[in-house]
Amino acid sequence: MRSYTKIFLLALLVTCSGFLVGAQDLYADSEEDLQRAIEEKRLEMEDLTKQIDQTQSKITTLQGQGRTLGEAIGQLDSGIRQADLNIQATETNIEKLSLEIESLTGEAQEVGSKLTFRQSAVSELLRQLQRKDEWTLLESLLTSQTISEGVAEINAITDLQGNLANEVAELTQLHEHLNTTIVVSDDKRDELAVETINLENRKVILDEQKSQKQDLLVVTKSQEGEYQKLLSTLEEEQQALLSEISDIETQLGKDFDRSTVPSRQKGFLAWPVTSSGGVAAGVITQNYGETAYSTRYYRGRPHNGLDIGAPTGTEVRAAADGVIIRSDYNGLYYQYGRYVLIDHQNGLSTLYAHLSKSSVSSGQKIEKGDLIGYVGSTGFSTGPHLHFGLYATPVSGWTVGGSREVGGLVSVPPASGLVPIGVTLNPTQYL
Repeated sequence: MRSYTKIFLLALLVTCSGFLVGAQDLYADSEEDLQRAIEEKRLEMEDLTKQIDQTQSKITTLQGQGRTLGEAIGQLDSGIRQADLNIQATETNIEKLSLEIESLTGEAQEVGSKLTFRQSAVSELLRQLQRKDEWTLLESLLTSQTISEGVAEINAITDLQGNLANEVAELTQLHEHLNTTIVVSDDKRDELAVETINLENRKVILDEQKSQKQDLLVVTKSQEGEYQKLLSTLEEEQQALLSEISDIETQLGKDFDRSTVPSRQKGFLAWPVTSSGGVAAGVITQNYGETAYSTRYYRGRPHNGLDIGAPTGTEVRAAADGVIIRSDYNGLYYQYGRYVLIDHQNGLSTLYAHLSKSSVSSGQKIEKGDLIGYVGSTGFSTGPHLHFGLYATPVSGWTVGGSREVGGLVSVPPASGLVPIGVTLNPTQYL
């Protein structure tokens, strides 16, 4: 009777194995199609990324050259082109992520089927061993008709034990594979959710880019003379604004007690500019302090932050946990333009300026790495970049309507909204 049971079990294993092979073949055909589609989207992404980089190079070349109306319009056209490419790249990435999730879902289903089969096999082997264990080795020998039959019975038990060990090992590997697949799938779903938000926001950014071009043409009446008058007035007003803020921050820094802030340490703050998937992006285009750029454009006054060049619409993320103190707008041409200020509640605060769009509001709690906005060129800016500022949080906090003597959030016309003023620190010492 025991021999028939073994034959039945082997037949069952062969039959089920054949079924699984057939299922794998069907899955493989579908998976191959999915992988081809994913590869096509990946190549599309590569091409769009190259076009975005080329546009960024052109914009970088044009920075500071908007001295004529034609040059200014050319810069805006490049920004519009870049924003449109960003939308195309986001749509392509959404399609790619959707395909990857579909592939991972199929993989999880396949692994789940294998798990079910392996669990059944293990259960059957355990039942077999349990029945065998009811007989001692001596009893097996004594009840067998021949010694060779008894030895074969003992070998059968040993084989069952070996098969059980192999099945359990395979079961463990399948569990690990399934868990990994689920984790990767969840990560892809999170990325897809972010990209869906990005798509809607980048469409808004594109519309604003187009509006800026139209507004400039209306204000200047498409005449070079009118543009030169506007440019001269804006530069004079911004330089006066810049000088006032710089002088206040320099004075505040003279009495600053550095023991009130965390000691300098690399990695204390996360890099604030990322591409899709949270990968660090952007390049430093201007350092903190006295630079060649600040000598030229700030009339010798030090640069109070770190500039990170990146295409319009690139994600900007919180450098550390904290609370959004202010999400404000200084105007299209003045100071920080659209900005976000975060108090990290450890003596440090970070500023994210020149944004094309903010995605947070004042009072909101934020975690390190959360999306807070997108790179842009609003405010006193010659091209798309993030001005990343680091401040020692004022002793009395970021008081709305703070004074020039103690800093805070101050009204400094012609900038609209409120401008953060305080003791600035070098961000690279904490990144």
